[in-house]
Amino acid sequence: MNSKERLLPQSELEFIKKIHEIVLDYLDQRNEGLINPSKSRYDLQSEVDFSLDKPSSHDKVQSLIEQYISRAVDTSSPHFYNQLFSGFSTMGYLGEVIAAITNSSMYTYEMSPMATLIEMELIKKMAGIVGYKNGFGTFVTGGSNANLVAMLAARDKASPLTKQQGLFENKTLCAFVSEESHYSHLKAGYQLGIGIDHIIKVPCDTTGHMDTSALLIEIKNAIADGKMPFFVGATAGTTVRGVFDPIKEINKICKDYGLWFHIDGSWGGSVLLSEKHRNLLNGCEDSDSFAWCAHKMMGVPLMCTVILMKEKIILKDINEVPSTDYLFHGEEMDLGLYSLQCGRRADSIKLWLTWKYFGDIGYEERIDRLFDLAKYAETKVNKSRLYKMISPVESLNVCFQLQPEELNESEWNAFTVKVRNKLADEGNIMVNYATINDISCIRLIVVNFNLQKHHLDTFFEDLETICNKTIKEQKN
Repeated sequence: MNSKERLLPQSELEFIKKIHEIVLDYLDQRNEGLINPSKSRYDLQSEVDFSLDKPSSHDKVQSLIEQYISRAVDTSSPHFYNQLFSGFSTMGYLGEVIAAITNSSMYTYEMSPMATLIEMELIKKMAGIVGYKNGFGTFVTGGSNANLVAMLAARDKASPLTKQQGLFENKTLCAFVSEESHYSHLKAGYQLGIGIDHIIKVPCDTTGHMDTSALLIEIKNAIADGKMPFFVGATAGTTVRGVFDPIKEINKICKDYGLWFHIDGSWGGSVLLSEKHRNLLNGCEDSDSFAWCAHKMMGVPLMCTVILMKEKIILKDINEVPSTDYLFHGEEMDLGLYSLQCGRRADSIKLWLTWKYFGDIGYEERIDRLFDLAKYAETKVNKSRLYKMISPVESLNVCFQLQPEELNESEWNAFTVKVRNKLADEGNIMVNYATINDISCIRLIVVNFNLQKHHLDTFFEDLETICNKTIKEQKN
């Protein structure tokens, strides 16, 4: 190539610089506006040209980018409590940019040499933290995909001929998860041919933990019915309550019955970085697989998830198929050999840079502080006559109901949802709601590293103001 030959025309480079300036302005001003400035899809459809049939100029594309940014939900705001992720990561952002401009794919070492070594170092580090001495893993597209891969590995162990000959050798397999587990286990059930009916939901105790006595009964009942139990999924940080299933008790049952033991640590796996709170996952080293989403409690941009296996060979066994010699040429460090995907972006870069920047101690301090803030929010709830905790705070989920004395108990569910929706409509704060044992409650997620006590004070002040306004409206 001629050394003077440009990769991009000067006009393209100037356009990229202009867009970067817009991005920097957005980052500088993002907490000054509404969290959710878009109120209606009909407004968006009328204001924005979504069509794809005609080419557009740089000016037109710039206008569309500005429209997108101005209407995006500001998930980095300390007042965004709506989901299991939040915040802005400088290093994560830079990692995203680097991944995009280099545009590597993670199937072969030849294609992505440094990214391969980065990913292998992260997998080694995270497997070691879980307690897998000979463990291995791969980056996947999210916690749902991680749970799918885990169940796939368990299925093939229970029915080894399935990979070559088809489904289950006439066996009726069944898996067990808690009734508060993530719905991705049900999806994995039908995607793998097991069937939703054979993903058995185990009852929980009053605080949302899997009832291990009920688990044992369900396993025995399945065996008595002629079915073949093969998989138990524990949840380490449930989506609604944020509770951790009893790992050691579940593991003992799995060992007694020869079942694959998977831990869905998509939400709560990161507590292993905290010496103070890692006891929530005591015994995790005895599991067979572990899902861990760094884009949640570790503050890395979406998506950034790993599935870890206790034994390295498992991922290769379930993913290796014939007719791949055009791509794989005998290099053991070709990570595509261990992945469901072929083409895969280098998500590891953003986690690696962020972890490099924070270090173990930085992550530990941040996670400990989030736990403290969640307890602070719980204290705020317990001190008010207006609110009632629906479930004790175990990690970063604060679930409470609005119970004004002016209303009957039968009205509290609808009132809680109504107030939450009004809060969302104002656009300054975004929080979600959920149902626990038929009780509608606010589900406050404390996960933003930039969150401070005064932000929580503001949240509860605004919530109370809207509560009082709504009560007056209902009286009139």
